[in-house]
Amino acid sequence: MIASDASAHTFSSSWHRVASVKAALRPNVQAHRQSFRDEIWYILRDPINNQFYRVSVEAYRYLCRLSSIRTVDEAWQEMLEQEPESALSQEEVVQLLGQLNLSNLLYFDTPAATASLFERYRQRQEREKSSRLASLLFSIRIPLFDPDALLNRAMPLIRWLYSPAGFLLWLLLVLTGAKVAIDHGEKLFEQAPDLLLPGNLLLLYSGFLIAKLTHEFNHAAACKRYGGEVHQMGVMLVLFTPMPYVDASAGWGFRFRWQRVLVGAAGMLSEFALGAIAVLVWAWSAPGTVHAIAYNAMFVTTVSTILFNINPLLRFDGYYILADLLNVPNLYQRAREQLRQLVEKWLFGLSPATETHAPLEAKLLALYGLLSLLYWGVVITGIILFVADQYLDLGLLMAFLMVITSLFVPVLRLLHFLLFSPRLEWHRGRAVLVLCALLSVIYILLGVVPFPERIRAPGIVQAQHFREVNSEVSGWLETLLVKPGHAVVSGQPLLRIKMLDLDLELQSTEQQRLQVVALIRQAEHAMIADLAPLREQLQAIEELLAELHRKESALLVTAPVTGLWSATELEESLGKWMPRGSVLGTLIDPEGFRFVAVLSQVSTHLFDRLPQQGEICLNGQENIKLSVEKVQVVPFQHGLLPSPALGWAGGGEVAVDANNPAMATEPFFLLYAQISSAQMHQAQLLHGRSGTIRITLDSLPLLWQWERSLRQFLQQKYRL
Repeated sequence: MIASDASAHTFSSSWHRVASVKAALRPNVQAHRQSFRDEIWYILRDPINNQFYRVSVEAYRYLCRLSSIRTVDEAWQEMLEQEPESALSQEEVVQLLGQLNLSNLLYFDTPAATASLFERYRQRQEREKSSRLASLLFSIRIPLFDPDALLNRAMPLIRWLYSPAGFLLWLLLVLTGAKVAIDHGEKLFEQAPDLLLPGNLLLLYSGFLIAKLTHEFNHAAACKRYGGEVHQMGVMLVLFTPMPYVDASAGWGFRFRWQRVLVGAAGMLSEFALGAIAVLVWAWSAPGTVHAIAYNAMFVTTVSTILFNINPLLRFDGYYILADLLNVPNLYQRAREQLRQLVEKWLFGLSPATETHAPLEAKLLALYGLLSLLYWGVVITGIILFVADQYLDLGLLMAFLMVITSLFVPVLRLLHFLLFSPRLEWHRGRAVLVLCALLSVIYILLGVVPFPERIRAPGIVQAQHFREVNSEVSGWLETLLVKPGHAVVSGQPLLRIKMLDLDLELQSTEQQRLQVVALIRQAEHAMIADLAPLREQLQAIEELLAELHRKESALLVTAPVTGLWSATELEESLGKWMPRGSVLGTLIDPEGFRFVAVLSQVSTHLFDRLPQQGEICLNGQENIKLSVEKVQVVPFQHGLLPSPALGWAGGGEVAVDANNPAMATEPFFLLYAQISSAQMHQAQLLHGRSGTIRITLDSLPLLWQWERSLRQFLQQKYRL
């Protein structure tokens, strides 16, 4: 697509190369108008290869003046005389003719001269090819067949699908799939770590092919539905991995914006529908090949669509939809050009070759350019980490390629621009000086100036002196005799547990004891010599009876010590079964509290540096910051969490064993922090309440903090 903006440079040093050439648009080129952000543009269509190109009104007026009997200079002089305010500059004419010549939209009176006429544009095209070879997302397209006949036969179905009835069916299908996915959410996430296992790669690729075939066919169907032509479909190699593609660029030339948007969205809409079908098949099928393919297809059609296709910060479907909705043509190129112009203007002192008409649009373009660069970096980093979890060597290779293409190549281009660009002929000294000064300031801020380092760790509030109250018997929680939060004394009843069969067992055992006693008396009356078996049986029954009476007395739970009765969740457990040994509550001494935090192994540098200060924020009381008087780290690894509330199963952030919600999957260190006695009254301190502690260490430059964090992350996750 070609755009022309007002230029500050009327004349060009390359004008002598094109001034005497006679050129014009090819006779088969078709043109029609489009409106973008209240600006009129013209779409040039080449029916031979079904390609579309966008030019401005000024550029189109100049092209209309070209003919086989008029030179390029004569057409430019005529436009300059008749429309001096909107006439193109010579440099813009050279760029326009060069790009149209590369697109095979022009014919010349001297074809032999064109071989050298636009040599620099051919060189630029070669450089673009070379840059694509070095790109992480390099792709090769291999056309295979013309799908036009197939689409013509399917037009009755296509018209129905792209109708109000088809939309209602799509909406019902997607809502049903979303409902089933939510109902099986926990099971969905359990299978996610197995996606990149060697045994699942073929199934993942099968699901990917199914999703992308559906995606591309629906682009073609939507384009055909509204009058476009689709004559090319084939295989595209991305990272040497084959995937389908279709050329639906005819949709760019649609007059109505909603048609262009629908063509761009058709692939994503079809993937969502396919994902909904995959969810239903996955949920209603037994484990096996069909079940696995459905899960992989569901993953591809949802995650990849959200991260890539629908996101306008990457140049996929969402990008073109956003460009049409905002009426901003060439959004990606103009955003990058705007960033380049800002850098050249403010750092190198160069005047921009073009200026954006609206100041607001210039700011939006710069913002979009920055966000797209940042999002690209985040996505690529996420992909590398995801792959490295299963294939470390491949992840390291991808990381190496990203560093080369995203860091070293741009730096080399910048150095080449600074040292050899003709545009810096009168500004080279300033450009080098400004760049060196900027790098120095950045290094001083990041590598020299110290900044406080802070460590965050989850934990719970604990009384310094406390005692847990456990259930000595199994049974149903019947009655709370003391509400949590009240002070109790030693021996005071706290609650009652009910055992339905205990009374019957007591009565039955008592009857057995009476029967054995009667047998012993009868034997003594009959003067039987050997009474030992009966007496042993009586002793066993009396021991059982004593145990049952102990259980009966244990049904009434009393306070073992004096303190504050803390049992925050006990009221919700009335009528529930309490296994023997269950923690019923805690008796605490409210005179002193401490905070017990779980410190991951990534933060082991805390042992070598003295904490300067710390503060605690409790869940539910985020507006209150509690300071600590003393911080102590226990230099021994632990595995059992101070409270299950700190693990994933309890809503915390520590990974735990699926079979034991209180056992962390990785060893950790315990950190004890004494809560300041002067601030205890500011917050409601309850034994077991969770929160977060933030510890401030000695100041250190940010660059060294980040370097150590990166090393610790790689060591913890990949053992590097």
